[in-house]
Amino acid sequence: MTIYSSRLPTPRRIGRWLLIAASIYGVVWLLWQARASLLPFVIGAVLAYMFLPLVNRFEQRVPRWAAILLVYALVFALVFTFFAFIVPPLTEQFGQLLRALPDLTTVQSWVDLALLEYRQLLSSLPPAMQVEVEDAVSGALSQGIDILRTNFLTYLRNIGTFLLNSVLSVANTVSFLLGFFLIPFWLFYVLMDQRAGRDILDRALPKAIRADFWSVVSIIDHDFSGYLRGQLILGAAVGAAAGIGLTILNLLGMEIPYVLILAVIAGITELIPLIGPILGSIPAIILGFIDSPTTGLAVLALYVAIQQLENNFLVPRIVGESVGLHPAVLMILLVVCSQVFGVIGAILSAPLGAVFRDVFQYLYGRLSEPPLPAGYLPPRLRREGVLPPPEAADDYIPPPEPVPPPKPEPLLDLSTHPELEHADGVREEREDVEREEGLDREIRESEAKNAEQSGAQR
Repeated sequence: MTIYSSRLPTPRRIGRWLLIAASIYGVVWLLWQARASLLPFVIGAVLAYMFLPLVNRFEQRVPRWAAILLVYALVFALVFTFFAFIVPPLTEQFGQLLRALPDLTTVQSWVDLALLEYRQLLSSLPPAMQVEVEDAVSGALSQGIDILRTNFLTYLRNIGTFLLNSVLSVANTVSFLLGFFLIPFWLFYVLMDQRAGRDILDRALPKAIRADFWSVVSIIDHDFSGYLRGQLILGAAVGAAAGIGLTILNLLGMEIPYVLILAVIAGITELIPLIGPILGSIPAIILGFIDSPTTGLAVLALYVAIQQLENNFLVPRIVGESVGLHPAVLMILLVVCSQVFGVIGAILSAPLGAVFRDVFQYLYGRLSEPPLPAGYLPPRLRREGVLPPPEAADDYIPPPEPVPPPKPEPLLDLSTHPELEHADGVREEREDVEREEGLDREIRESEAKNAEQSGAQR
C-alpha cells in the first residue's frame, strides 16, 4: 500500500500540471483570437529563419548587432533595386497585357459570330434533329435561369456578408499595419537574442527528452533550410536566365512580348517541384508560336537549355541531393499538399515529405528494441555529413544561467561606524569627498561674487 501510494502524484504536482495546461490553453486561445493580426509576425519569423545563417556568418568578422544591420542594408538594397528597376517595366508590361485583352465590344462580336454559326449549323440539320437540338439548348438555358433565380437571394446575402467583413477588415487594418511596422524591430531582437533564447529553452527541457528534442529540430532544420534557400536561389537564377534569353531572341528579330512578365513567371514557378519549370515555360512557348513557328521552337529550345543547365550545374551545387524523394512519391505529395494547403503546400511538399520520413525513421529507431542512442540521425543525413546536435553528447552540460553584474557597494557612513573613522582607506576616501565639496563651494562663491560685481557696474 505504501509503494502504491508513493507513485501517486502529489497535490502540488497535480496543481503544477493544471497550471501549465491552463497557461497553454490561455496562450493558444489568445493567439487564435488574434490570428488575423499575427501574419506580420509569421512573416518576420520566416525572415529570421532565412537571415540567421547570414547573420552568423557576418558575426565572425563584426559584432552581432553590426552583422544584423549589415543584413538589413543588403535586404534594403535588394528591395530598392527591385522596386526601382523591375517594378516600373513590369507594371508597364502588365498594363500592355491588359490593354491587349479583348474589350466588351469584341467579346459581343465573338458571341454574335458564335450565334450565327450556331444558326447556320442548325439550319443544315434535318428538321427532326433541329427540334431535338433546340429543345436541349432551351432546356439548358431555362435550367441556368432557374438556378440563377433560386440562388439570387443567396448571392445578395453573400454580398451583405462580404460588405460586413470588409468593414470589419478595415477595423483590423490598423493592427495589421502596426504589426508590419514592428517587424524590423521585432526581427532585430529575435536575431540578436537567438542564442540566449535557445539556451533558455535548453535549460527548460527535461534531461530525458533534451537530446531527442534537439535531434528532431536538427532534422527539420536540415530538410527545410537547404531546400528553401536553394529553391530561392534557383528561382532567381532561372528567372534571370529566361529574361536574358528572351531578350536576346528579340534582338535577333523575333517578337516575344511581355519578356519581364514571362521571366517572373519562370522564377516563381521554379519553386514548385517537378512540374514548376514546365508550367513556367508554357506561356512563353505559346506566345512564341503566336509570332511564328520558328520563334516558338526557339523559345522551346531556350527553356530546354535553361532546364538542362539547371539540372546539371546549379542543382548539384546549390541544392545537392535535395530531399532524396523518388519523383513518383514527390508527385503524389505535390497533389495532396496542393489540395490541402494550396499553393504554399505545393511549394513545401518536398521538404514536408522529407521531414516526415526522416523524423519517422529517427523516432522509430528510438522506440526499437533495443533503442538506438539519442542523436543517431537517419542514414541519409549521416551520408550528407550532418552531425548530431551537441546536446546529444553524454557529457553535455546545459549552459548556466547568466549571472547578474554585482551591485556597487555603497560608501560607508562614518556617523554610523565611528570605529572606522581613523582607518587609512576610509580616512582617505573621506578626505577626497571633503576636498571635492570644498572646491564646489569655492566655485559657487566665486560665481556669486562675479554676478554681484557685474550687477553693480550696470
